[in-house]
Amino acid sequence: MITLLPVENSHRETIAGWLHSDHVSKWWGDSDGRLEQFDETGPDNHALIARDGRPVGYLRWETVDPDALASVGLTAVPPRSVDIDIFIGATDEAGKGAGPSALELLFARLAETTDAPLAGLCTSVENTRAHSAFRKAGCERLTDFDDPTYGPCHVFVRYLR
Repeated sequence: MITLLPVENSHRETIAGWLHSDHVSKWWGDSDGRLEQFDETGPDNHALIARDGRPVGYLRWETVDPDALASVGLTAVPPRSVDIDIFIGATDEAGKGAGPSALELLFARLAETTDAPLAGLCTSVENTRAHSAFRKAGCERLTDFDDPTYGPCHVFVRYLR
């Protein structure tokens, strides 16, 4: 069973290891910069993805910054929307449904606790495994954009209202 667990400071080392692994860093880029994001994320805006109590991945979310979105041409994403980052860190869990299940749990939480119209995820056009996981979680491709760091990306969204 997939659950979302609160993140503790003691999880930092596990997350750092995942961020430095090839299968995560390929898509997430600068591992040290992402670890700084982890350090700056409040307790109500990230979670460990666990299967039967064992941490297998990481999930973080935040309300979008309309100015930042506009700077890369993403005007189709409405204010108050939520941006989500997710990865499965445990290599033996990739492709086994933990990602879509974790997203379903987060979408339900966001629908209940926020007034966000939608939640979205961005990833490289080449990250087909993520595209599949997002679609399994009920997301649809909204648009594309050229990320200054990651290049051509798809934006997937799930409407919460």
